Amino acid sequence: MGRAGMWLVDRYRNLRRRFGKPPVCARRVWQARRLYPSEDPEAVLRERDGERISRIGMVFLAGSLLCGAVLFAGRGEEPVDLLERPEYGEKETVYELEVEKEDGERLPVEVTVPERTLTREEAEKRMEEAYGETRRTMLGENESPSHVDRNLVLPDGALGGIVSAEWTSRSRELFNDWGEILKGPGEISDEGETGVYELLLNCGGYERRYEIELTVYPPERTQAERFLETVEEELRREGREGEQFALPKTCEGETLTWFWRKEESRIWILGLLPAACVLLVARGRQQEKEKLKAREREMLLDYPELLSKFTVLLQAGLAARNVWERMVMEYEGQKKSGKKPRYAYEEMEITWNQMKNGMYESRAYGEFGRRCGLHPYMKFGALLEQNLRQGTTGLALRLKEEAALAFEERKNLARRLGEEAETRLMLPMFLMLFMVLTVIMVPAFLSF
Repeated sequence: MGRAGMWLVDRYRNLRRRFGKPPVCARRVWQARRLYPSEDPEAVLRERDGERISRIGMVFLAGSLLCGAVLFAGRGEEPVDLLERPEYGEKETVYELEVEKEDGERLPVEVTVPERTLTREEAEKRMEEAYGETRRTMLGENESPSHVDRNLVLPDGALGGIVSAEWTSRSRELFNDWGEILKGPGEISDEGETGVYELLLNCGGYERRYEIELTVYPPERTQAERFLETVEEELRREGREGEQFALPKTCEGETLTWFWRKEESRIWILGLLPAACVLLVARGRQQEKEKLKAREREMLLDYPELLSKFTVLLQAGLAARNVWERMVMEYEGQKKSGKKPRYAYEEMEITWNQMKNGMYESRAYGEFGRRCGLHPYMKFGALLEQNLRQGTTGLALRLKEEAALAFEERKNLARRLGEEAETRLMLPMFLMLFMVLTVIMVPAFLSF
């Protein structure tokens, strides 16, 4: 099959040559050169096209053989006389068949076979099984029908829904049709009270009734619950006269000491410490981001003034290195007088120290721009670095043009900062409006 694929590829390429076209499309050759630079692109494409054609041929051959086998198997099919009927409780089954007439014509037909109907003996047997299942299920957490002290669980079916169940209470003063005990703990005698449920089971159209007798007892109480009931009785005996209510000192021979109950809802305070730690960490990260934004904003605002000063000194006849030194010295003097440090001038001071320590001036300017990390400063450093390589001609003019653009950018930045400030003021304004409306509307509503 592989040789056949190669043969077809060669025939196709020869056919393209006959019509004056290249054997392989130029776009495919360009892609092959990019993917396989060390190999001949036309040879790679020939091999891959041959493999692709071989796979297609194999799939076509296998599909043809499979279709032939299916058609051949269909010719020897036998007629169908009986269909399997689903069991009772299962869904009806749909069979897709063909019916053939005497002249040999076949027509498609869908035959729906309903579930099997149970005989009376089968229904009786299944209802007996369902009765045992429902008796076990209805007890729920209770021990047995002769000792019931919790609500019952009355199922509406058994055996996976094959048998349906209906419950009717014959002792409605004791429990309802849903298995709930209607009497409270103090209303049921300790000897228990007997009630009856009527259970109606239905299976395949056949019905059967059962009566289930239950004995209900008051719920079992712990020693602590019984002790609290005794204490409540002692509390009810206290007279209603007097301004104060006296709490009993003893109960069942035990001395009682009373305390104010602690509010359990204050447990949430224990979670404040880890929450505060998480908030502090998040706040620290947020502050770092805000500082970075403030640094960027400050450097952008200082850039026009810094560039303008540098241009003026350069036009006065000083070399770029001397201008840099003078500006750094002025900044150091301002810092000594108590002026707040500025990020841009701090970077200039670092650059000046690098040049004093022997770093090439061009490299120092380039690193200055990269350290600042802002496009204007990177451009400024690149201009100074280019000036050292190509000469000082035109540097002052280019810096002057850059300063004019920088002042325009500063105006736009100031405008954006003003808009952001207005946006941040919207929330306090809405809060003040809400407070004013509250002060006005609350008294108006209370006056009605």
